[in-house]
Amino acid sequence: MSKFPSFALWQVVLVTTFFALSARAAVTLQPDYANITVPPNIAPLNFNVQGAPEGARVRLKSGTEEAVFSSEVRISPTVWRRLLSASDAYTITVEAEGAKLFCATNRVAEAAIAPTLAYRLIPPSYENYQNVGLYWRDLTTFEERPLYTNLQSSTKQCVNCHHFNQGDPGSLLFHLRASNAGTVIFKDKDDPGIKRNFKGGPFFSSGVYPAWHPSGKAIAFSVNDTLQCFYYRETDKIEVLDSRSDMLLYDLESDTAYPVETTPEIFDCFPAWSPDGKQLFSVAAQPGFAEIPEDKQARSEQAILGYTNLCYNLIVRDYNAEKKSFSSPKMVINASKEKRSITFPRVSPDGRWLVFTLGPQGVFHIWHHSADLWMLDLEKRTFRPLNEINSSDTESYHSFTPDGHWMVFSSRRDDGAYTRPYFTHFDATTGTFTKPFILPQEDPAHHDRRMFSYNIPEFATGPITRSPKEIRRLAEQPAADAKFPAAQ
Repeated sequence: MSKFPSFALWQVVLVTTFFALSARAAVTLQPDYANITVPPNIAPLNFNVQGAPEGARVRLKSGTEEAVFSSEVRISPTVWRRLLSASDAYTITVEAEGAKLFCATNRVAEAAIAPTLAYRLIPPSYENYQNVGLYWRDLTTFEERPLYTNLQSSTKQCVNCHHFNQGDPGSLLFHLRASNAGTVIFKDKDDPGIKRNFKGGPFFSSGVYPAWHPSGKAIAFSVNDTLQCFYYRETDKIEVLDSRSDMLLYDLESDTAYPVETTPEIFDCFPAWSPDGKQLFSVAAQPGFAEIPEDKQARSEQAILGYTNLCYNLIVRDYNAEKKSFSSPKMVINASKEKRSITFPRVSPDGRWLVFTLGPQGVFHIWHHSADLWMLDLEKRTFRPLNEINSSDTESYHSFTPDGHWMVFSSRRDDGAYTRPYFTHFDATTGTFTKPFILPQEDPAHHDRRMFSYNIPEFATGPITRSPKEIRRLAEQPAADAKFPAAQ
């Protein structure tokens, strides 16, 4: 008798082993909530299991707490809190017929995440203002509420660029564009609010991209004249360009807008304060145009013809709060010499780190599939790509929680079309991030069905108590002109 099994039996063994390994390799979680670090106060991370055989079971275990589900995992808030509080980690196991097909361990962080996330929801449209609004989400639950949408107004304004002062939900601003335009500003939770226009004096436009000074007494705005154009052969769909841009400082106490940068040969955009308020970072380009035409059509044509030369560097200015004055800009990172461009600088709350988006030309990297997040060590003046959180698609806007333990950023890694918010835990001592995870939803397939992009995700430390009705009252008023300093 042969001491080896017959060829037919070897076939059975090999085929059985192959399919068993294939089934195990194919098991995934959607969304991908495996081997991540989660906040102790986050809403349940519900998910679907894909690639598992019928009858598979999903086991979540933390300490002595355990919960078992089918391939769709929807965790009740009560069970979820018990799992997170039972240990500093919980495991996810997918089992079928006694075999483990998938295993993962999620760490539970000590630091809670800021409980509120505000964002703008934008449908897949480029020029239409219909159905655009600001919303906020309670991250400890699945509750989403409107802050203000253009469906509340008959003018169909473009609602955009919301911002909080260090995550304070009472200090809120946002812009209204098109008809009855203006910037709505609430200094604190008791402020009835104002609506201001900054176009006039030395400024060719009103304020656009904001950064609230940590004192709450001033706001830096870039002043932009933008245009958008469309590719017909590139993988990127659209290019949004500056045809000119400046910078202003709005002092809330005196209701005065002061010039920071108004020289036409420098395009200055996306301000960001240091946590102590003594420095203002921004990105600036020198497009090399001989002059900036006054005619809008001529400016647009010039910007389009020279758009590959619009590469923005990271700069910084020292700020004198008493005199409302700034030093000359100093170069921090010269990206243009490498034909690259920086946008969205944001400083960590401890003042040590600065995260920015790097991509090709321009400052609107949300439209660039090659855009990635990078980080600068402000002490050592070294910078690196954030490979631990970047993907093969777009990473763009980002912001820290006020305590600096978490960061949210916009990504198109799921389908290349829609921007969705991802969260990551930040270790400020090492300057490293953990594997990101998407905003949790009660229905695990919610993001696949929601045809809206999440724009400018910003944390707040509590619920936004202002009602849409209260905001509408102010939004429908005409904007009052800010004061301008006398010409020198």
